[in-house]
Amino acid sequence: MIRVENLRKKYPTRFGEKLVLDNVNFELQKGEKLGILGRNGAGKSTLIRLISGAEFPTSGRVVAGMSISWPLAFGGAFQDNLTGVDNVRFISRVYNQDFEHNLAFVEDFSELGDYLREEVRTYSSGMRARLAFAISMITEFDCFLIDEVSAVGDARFHARCNHELFERRADRAMIIVSHNTSYINNHCNKFGLLHDAKLKLYDDFEEAFSDFKTKIGLADQKILKAPKPRIAVRNRKQLIDTTNTSAPYDEAFANLTMEAHVRAQEKKWGEARLAYEQAFELYPFHGAFWAQWAHVVKEAGDLELAEVGYRSSCALGESVGEMNEFFSGVVKKLKRDPSERPLMALRDGPTYHQPPSIPDLQLFARACWGVENVGRGDILALLGRCDSCDGLLAAMIEDDRFSDLHKEWLEQDDKKSAFSPKVKFEKSANVGESASWVLNLACIAEVGQKENDILKIAKTVKDMRGTLPVFLSQGGFADWPETRAAIQERIS
Repeated sequence: MIRVENLRKKYPTRFGEKLVLDNVNFELQKGEKLGILGRNGAGKSTLIRLISGAEFPTSGRVVAGMSISWPLAFGGAFQDNLTGVDNVRFISRVYNQDFEHNLAFVEDFSELGDYLREEVRTYSSGMRARLAFAISMITEFDCFLIDEVSAVGDARFHARCNHELFERRADRAMIIVSHNTSYINNHCNKFGLLHDAKLKLYDDFEEAFSDFKTKIGLADQKILKAPKPRIAVRNRKQLIDTTNTSAPYDEAFANLTMEAHVRAQEKKWGEARLAYEQAFELYPFHGAFWAQWAHVVKEAGDLELAEVGYRSSCALGESVGEMNEFFSGVVKKLKRDPSERPLMALRDGPTYHQPPSIPDLQLFARACWGVENVGRGDILALLGRCDSCDGLLAAMIEDDRFSDLHKEWLEQDDKKSAFSPKVKFEKSANVGESASWVLNLACIAEVGQKENDILKIAKTVKDMRGTLPVFLSQGGFADWPETRAAIQERIS
């Protein structure tokens, strides 16, 4: 038996302590399988780590009367400087097991091939997860902790995982946390809902799922408002990093992405796509959810758009190694060779040199063409041939829609140069919710080093028509060679 008693966990943040788990109590008997529902950031993974011993609680305790696995698909215990083979050897020694027998199983199950003899620090998150799951299966535990195993690998690998867990080890206890509600419904006989740091237990899945949808606002289709615009950071890389850190703690964003997960599990691809796109209105530069959007688009049958989605997710920081399996499958179905134009990863260095994504295109379309919604044809055409943010912006400036929108500015007689245009600064009443995109574009253009500078520029832009001249007048896109050449060509 496992008994969780009065478990509490707090984390320090720059805003003060955040209570993640508050007085959590439950018991788990041999053979019972507890599935836990909860929105992003609810504390599900934290609970798993506390039960495994990977972290310690702030107060309370976990009493274990049976052996407990580490979280499946959790690679935190690996020695990064050792190879996969050496990690198998290490685990085998710790548990006094036959190394050669274990290695043969891990080689077959993980399907890592030659990478098994490379250092783990070179692995993508998906490769680490495969190794962790395979190693978990060589060690027999009374209770397995499963944290989003359904997100590891392709459908065939999922089937192998399910066979090992739920058929060969059907008599074991399990605690499962997953966004995949069908996965929990199919494999669990007890259910829990983690919300506002509290855990409520259920014997019936439908009751638990109904309460879950009510808690996250799906039951009444609650309309969510966008948060006030955030102060932009200084460049695109920082914008992406800040988005990944802050978005999960935004309740509106978390609810929308959870709605998308639920709709996807119900195979309502159109509704899932819409929910993701509503979430992107709040945080457009979140690479992981562009990958999920691509999955949904692929399932709906639009392979060309799915390809662009996978490219965008990697351009925004997702692992190329992890996305390549999905990307290659889509490209091969389109009867093309994936190696001809492979995925490009987000990299350090100047913004202009970074690979472009759908949200970059959407921002540039507002500034260059004065449109809020970019059509599918433009997305496929532009992101299908542009390999840098600089190249993308230059291509959009060369489009006739740019000259149509900026005709008055381009024809100014007293404009000294294309890069110091005459711009009349008029402070608008306030930045407003609709100006969030202006802050993001100001960040990408790197027009200010201080928050007040960025806000001043955002307040200057009263509509989309004045965006690009304002940014140029403030030194924006200063080191973008293709963009500057395209603007100079328009001027001349």
